[in-house]
Amino acid sequence: MNDDEKLRQSVGRLLVARIPGLTLDEVSQQSLNDGIIGGAVLFKENAKDLQQLHALCTAIVKQSLHVPVLTVDQEGGAVQRFDHILTPIPSPMALAACGEHGTIHRVSKINATQLKSLGFNCLLAPCLDVLSNPLNPIIATRAFSDNPRKVCEFGAQVNDAIIEGGLVSVGKHFPGHGATLEDSHTDLAVSPMDSKVLWQLDLLPFRTLLNQLPSILVGHVWLSSVDPEPLPATLSKRVTQGILRDYLGYEGLIMTDDMVMKAITAGWGLAEACVMALEAGIDLILTCGAISETVEVHQYIVDAVKSGRLPESRLDDAVSRVDKLFPKRPKVITKKALPKFQDELNSQFDRCLQASCAAVTVLRGEIPPINSGNWVVLVPNHARYPMNVVEHLNAIAKNRFNSLEFSEIRYSVDPSPEEAKLLQAQCSERNCIFLTYRALTNQGQLHLGSLIAFDAREKVHVAVDVPFDCMGLPAWENAVATYDPSDLAMRALAKNLLGEFTPIGTCPVSLEFQVTSSR
Repeated sequence: MNDDEKLRQSVGRLLVARIPGLTLDEVSQQSLNDGIIGGAVLFKENAKDLQQLHALCTAIVKQSLHVPVLTVDQEGGAVQRFDHILTPIPSPMALAACGEHGTIHRVSKINATQLKSLGFNCLLAPCLDVLSNPLNPIIATRAFSDNPRKVCEFGAQVNDAIIEGGLVSVGKHFPGHGATLEDSHTDLAVSPMDSKVLWQLDLLPFRTLLNQLPSILVGHVWLSSVDPEPLPATLSKRVTQGILRDYLGYEGLIMTDDMVMKAITAGWGLAEACVMALEAGIDLILTCGAISETVEVHQYIVDAVKSGRLPESRLDDAVSRVDKLFPKRPKVITKKALPKFQDELNSQFDRCLQASCAAVTVLRGEIPPINSGNWVVLVPNHARYPMNVVEHLNAIAKNRFNSLEFSEIRYSVDPSPEEAKLLQAQCSERNCIFLTYRALTNQGQLHLGSLIAFDAREKVHVAVDVPFDCMGLPAWENAVATYDPSDLAMRALAKNLLGEFTPIGTCPVSLEFQVTSSR
């Protein structure tokens, strides 16, 4: 192997790309064959059914020159790419609400071992962000808690289970994304806290679990107390090399969050930012855009090394960390083993449903008897989460009760005053279950809720994502939380509402803050 080929393969070892579609396309396959990319991040668009996902993972492992880093965001709840194929799992906050160590470990290990069977060797979890901002648009129930010590406790349990399940765990999003108001997919997220608060809050879970984390993912968060000019931690030598590597003494693998987020591309451009990330001390780069963009990034980094801008020693250091953490090619179960594997997936569903049931929390009042009559269920018409709880309620009601029926009314995620008035008329003098999704940032939901509460009969409010919604709806004397908008959580909610399961969850975040309305 000549020096040029060695350089190109070394750069490729550090790039993990997104694969378009359900099969391994020609460009991606060639890039894996040639070592231009060193692995893949899979998304929901890559997964149709078990047979297809198995075939895609097999092809990636087989076609890769390098030991591929095959990874996925499968956190549970709102962020899981394969919940329609593998066993769905509750969100991190739901697991924290459940609180039981054995359940948390069992669910997390189920997740890890199923992924390992398909050839994954890395899981982008646990999420170690401390949710100190109730209006945070991107972390929400991906966080275990707003209490850093609880994040440490539950994060450690999930981390241990992932490793025990045979995968490389990845603590994220260093240096902490929970205090931000921005979504780094669209804007540079800003962490405004001073260094003392940062040390005791956002950094505490990472500091505490540092020696247990084989890899840490750095987020696109600007620490304004560290870098005077806007600069995401992924590109900051002061944060990545200075704080994480030098000051904290972290010796594991450091990877980026997705580098095609606008927090990066809008300010620096993808290719330039990837070189800056390596200069800042990053070892592994995630580029989850078009495969052609990753190929361009590869050439740009090669040129940066050839020009002398990026020292070869920095490249060698990063490659050695990747090789140390991923020394052996992952194994994928055989095609013949898929029927048995499917049986295992099915058998685990009830365990995860039980965990989701145990997470449901009564935040205020109680769940009134729901055993007869007609109930209307108001559901936000969210583009991503169907929240088909009425289907599950009616299925239980049909088997257990003689005269109980539920009808669904869909409403806009942020309804106008006019829509709210119309819905009030439809709900007047009726028994109501009111589902909300992040009502503090979609305040039309608060207005709608206040109108319905005025003349509804029996009523229950359900916060299906963050539990903070209940603070803006004090007129709803009965309020529960699921911490999770997924179908698994809707099944669990139906069981709790209709008495098949008694709510035992404990809210893992504080609900003591002032809510202001813009309407």
